[in-house]
Amino acid sequence: MDRFGSSRLRIVWACVFLLLTGLVLAGIRSDGTNLQVFGGVLPKGDETINTYATSNLGVLIYWIVPFVILMGGFLGLAGALGASTFGGRIKGLFVATGLAFLHGLFLSQVALLPFWAAAWKLLGTPFPAALLQADLLGLLLGLQLLLWSAILMRIIQSNAGLAVLLAFLLKEIGSRLVLVVDFGEQMGFSAAGVKAVGAIVHVLPSGQLPSDPFAPAALPLSLGGPLLLAALLCALSARKGKKT
Repeated sequence: MDRFGSSRLRIVWACVFLLLTGLVLAGIRSDGTNLQVFGGVLPKGDETINTYATSNLGVLIYWIVPFVILMGGFLGLAGALGASTFGGRIKGLFVATGLAFLHGLFLSQVALLPFWAAAWKLLGTPFPAALLQADLLGLLLGLQLLLWSAILMRIIQSNAGLAVLLAFLLKEIGSRLVLVVDFGEQMGFSAAGVKAVGAIVHVLPSGQLPSDPFAPAALPLSLGGPLLLAALLCALSARKGKKT
């Protein structure tokens, strides 16, 4: 795991977010029928405030989790994909992607500790279903971004950072194509065309919202498709090197 960061980094990361968690717990206090939130006063149990807090915490969780997973793992993944042999690259693809995800899983879940503390103080429960769903979708998106970064690293071998940037761009494209899936027939697209776009959306990094339901049936396309494409790119690179 040291290829993704030192043990000291993980210890400091955990200490920083434990400190932030303590600040959140100290900064949000119950005062009878009101909540004292870092000096401000909010009515306790107000449904509008609860909905607002749930929505905003869900968006933050869905943004932070995949970002931390990708940033915490792409450099180690890039090094593993740079092996000179096809077998080495395939091993690097599967092993390094798994290790990168596990490393990002640790970093991202530690980073969420202040959010769970805020949910406990604001909503009365530390793990609301809506926020757990946003976390799960964020984990899926983080793994998709790692796989697409691996694909783009095999195409743009001289700049791993640019591959990561393009992976985020594909995520934005996927979120825009969702509109075609939802309203394509009203826009004049054929039913077959809408289904084709839907398949592309599942293969691209997820364009889901934090409130969208988790769809296990889409996993073979959303994870298997990019993984197969990355393996094919490793194989094509090996053939090219042998011919040369």
